[in-house]
Amino acid sequence: MPAESTTPRRLRRLLANLSAGTATAALGLAGAVAPFGGPTGPAPAFAAEPDGGVRVSVAPADGTAVTAGAPVDVVVEIVNGGETAVEAGTLSLGIAASGLDDEDGLDDWTSDGGLPPSARTVFERDTAALPVGSVTTLRFTLPASATDATDPAIGLAASLESGGADVAGAATAVANTLVADDDRPGFALAYPLTVPADEGGLIPAERLESWTGPTGLLTRQLEAVSGKDVAVGLDLRIPLSIRVLGSSAPESAVAWLEALALMPNEVFPLAYADADLAAQSQAGLDAPLEPLGFADLVDPADFAEAQGTAGATTVPGQAPTDEELLAWDFTRTDLAWPADGTVASGDLDHFAAGGLTTAILAPGNVEPARAGANAAATIEGRGGVVADPRLQTPLRLAAAAQTDATWRSAASRLVAELAIGSGAGAGASTVLLGTFARSAGAEAERIADTLDALAGSRWSRTATLAEAVGAPPASRELVSLPEDDQRIENVQRLLGAEAAVEEFSDVLDDPALLTAPTRRDLLGLLAVGWLDLPTEWTDAIGRWLIDQRAITDSVVVVPTSSVLVVASETGIPITVENDLPYPVNVVLTVDPSNGRLLVEEPVEATVEGESRRTIQVPVAAGVGSGEVDLEVSIASPDGTPLGSIVEIPANVHADWEGVGATILAVLAVLVFGAGIVRTVLRRRRGRADAGDPTDATDAADAADATPETDATDSTDITDAASSPTTTRPEDPPHG
Repeated sequence: MPAESTTPRRLRRLLANLSAGTATAALGLAGAVAPFGGPTGPAPAFAAEPDGGVRVSVAPADGTAVTAGAPVDVVVEIVNGGETAVEAGTLSLGIAASGLDDEDGLDDWTSDGGLPPSARTVFERDTAALPVGSVTTLRFTLPASATDATDPAIGLAASLESGGADVAGAATAVANTLVADDDRPGFALAYPLTVPADEGGLIPAERLESWTGPTGLLTRQLEAVSGKDVAVGLDLRIPLSIRVLGSSAPESAVAWLEALALMPNEVFPLAYADADLAAQSQAGLDAPLEPLGFADLVDPADFAEAQGTAGATTVPGQAPTDEELLAWDFTRTDLAWPADGTVASGDLDHFAAGGLTTAILAPGNVEPARAGANAAATIEGRGGVVADPRLQTPLRLAAAAQTDATWRSAASRLVAELAIGSGAGAGASTVLLGTFARSAGAEAERIADTLDALAGSRWSRTATLAEAVGAPPASRELVSLPEDDQRIENVQRLLGAEAAVEEFSDVLDDPALLTAPTRRDLLGLLAVGWLDLPTEWTDAIGRWLIDQRAITDSVVVVPTSSVLVVASETGIPITVENDLPYPVNVVLTVDPSNGRLLVEEPVEATVEGESRRTIQVPVAAGVGSGEVDLEVSIASPDGTPLGSIVEIPANVHADWEGVGATILAVLAVLVFGAGIVRTVLRRRRGRADAGDPTDATDAADAADATPETDATDSTDITDAASSPTTTRPEDPPHG
């Protein structure tokens, strides 16, 4: 019996949802997927808030700057995020005894993360025991005599002691409103408008509806940045996922898209799905990948009516083109924004090959610049803008803050850096850059607070990203930070799987039905957001690799039992199974193991979706009889092999055809001769009955002679029956 078919249900789900699979590892297609440990090189130039343990934050009670020489209200927040309670202890609050007026002094003050040795303790206060998960806030007022009105910034520090040991501490700096410089540097900001990493290359309608709701992820991000002094890098997967739904798009998503289109900010495109540009370069691609199309997603029924102003088309009854789905009024399209600390030597050329001639780089990826240098730089002969190393850390800490106290502590440090930096060579002609993290959208309200604090800063002026890119560049050296070797190997496996699907897709009249969703999902798996989720990413690519293998294994020859060939020319029945939901075009080839059977040209055939078809392959008998092994293979029209070669045994007895013909001829002669004998005998008996003795005697003689006649000699039988007379010795002569 033929082997049982693999169910097409998995493929239907895969192709309908653009992302499917239940396996946890990839087998066979390109080797097992190995885990990776995230980007190599130094850590990103920001630190997230600690998830566990005891945390102390110190900050002004209001705002992000203070007036020195006057009373200053300060808050200290203590959070017990550890696993054990904190016993009652003592909290000490101190300030920098001589103020802070340069970057070295600021670094010394904040490096220990607690009360530095040079601090002047102003308050000590007993603290109650702190259970696990609890938070307490203490408020202090520094006397006017504690600060000097001439210091550009003052230092604040707090330390918690419990059980005779230091438990936790924090230090920050706060700008002094009395010391301001009109010669302020420009500060440009870039924000990535993205969504969390996901296995699919498209955002499902249900998720769009949730994320664009009143408190949804996309709504909060748009409200945080729209109309603010920040350039927005837009993942085009977001508007496309809405547009492609046409009239089926959730109302909240359509409204969000229209609000995005009206946003006055500078806007530039990120890679589709915010795919990791550096990984693509290091995996050997010549240029960044782009989507291959979206026609497979468009339902003409969803475009019977005109779409809104931000829709893909405003013409009723007209399905949008790929260009219309991706179209956006960008400020510029030549920027590459790779993940922090991932760019290696040669990657900038790769970006430029895709038209991305200016790269936004993290500070750790480039050698430090001289004091007062612009963000603009020339690196390996390519253009770039580099985030400021001193501003990046507090900017991202502020954006990720979980509480008001932690936000004010980080934002105050950011403003203080600008205040001190103004005296360190950064003047009005200088344009600096800060970038928000890819994960910043999770705390979008802190983004808005941080942007407002900077807009009101007296120590910097707002600048556009175009201004930062266009400023006089400094020549700087790239710090090559290639990504983890195992990650790049896994990326190469993904690319290999896509290449296999592309070769296989020739079986379809429209290969884009397979290649387009495969490319979209691949770009989704390359999203920068996966860098923070190495274990989850490894599992995701394992599932995806298995899904792609299911596609390339979906058209196969069904194994069968042996066949018998008894004719000199006949057809061999071969069954082909197609688990895809689309018709496939295949070329069937049969290769015999010896000359007993001759096979004519390969056979072309079409197999309908989710079906089997038996195809007759013409063959001719060769020399001799016996066993022949038939190697049966199928390929796409361009010759790409499909599935595995199936071996079918055959027994050839083509000479039986000649033997059978001879036997039939002999039998025909015998039957004909016997008929003649019966006819002659019948006639002679008839004459005997009529009174002719000769005929009667002849008939009797013929009857007596018949048993002695050879039944196989029809000629002798005929002669004996037709002889007019027969003379025997004992017969008397007729008178």
